[in-house]
Amino acid sequence: MNTLSISILFVTVQKISTIIQYVPVQVSDLERINELSNMPELAGHFETIPPVSMETTKNLYRQIVSGIVSLWGIHEEEQIIGGAGFFVYPPGTRLSHTATFFLFLEPDSWGKGIGTRTIQFLEDVIRSRGYIRMDCMVVIHNNRAIRLYEHMGFKREGIKQKAYLFDGEFTDLLLMAKVFP
Repeated sequence: MNTLSISILFVTVQKISTIIQYVPVQVSDLERINELSNMPELAGHFETIPPVSMETTKNLYRQIVSGIVSLWGIHEEEQIIGGAGFFVYPPGTRLSHTATFFLFLEPDSWGKGIGTRTIQFLEDVIRSRGYIRMDCMVVIHNNRAIRLYEHMGFKREGIKQKAYLFDGEFTDLLLMAKVFP
């Protein structure tokens, strides 16, 4: 009689909960924001063409101070690992009900659920300020971002053909949005 020996290995996996904080960007954060915007994995997804100068980053801060842009540093253990925010159209315009968001994370932070938490944070802020629409444009081949946005309830609305310069080539941008009830 043959006996079947089965070995069972029990593995305990402990999920480490990362404390993430969203802190409005200050002048003292601009150097780190500039460093992130020049990371090769991120730079292609920014509107500015790298290398991004410190002066360009300071211009972004001027837009924050003026109220056109809202930007939070994403902090993990006292380190800025990314940024998230949105820009809006001036009151009294036909698009002033919309907030267009953006999100960037250093590559070591990808796949940890931080993007999901960050989109929820932005949605909460945007809703609390009375906007009824949250949208973004994403490079058509950024599948990771597209999956995240669809997971968070964003719908594909259309494509801007050859609207974005990426790696020396014009590529399409996918328009995605979420309309609040």
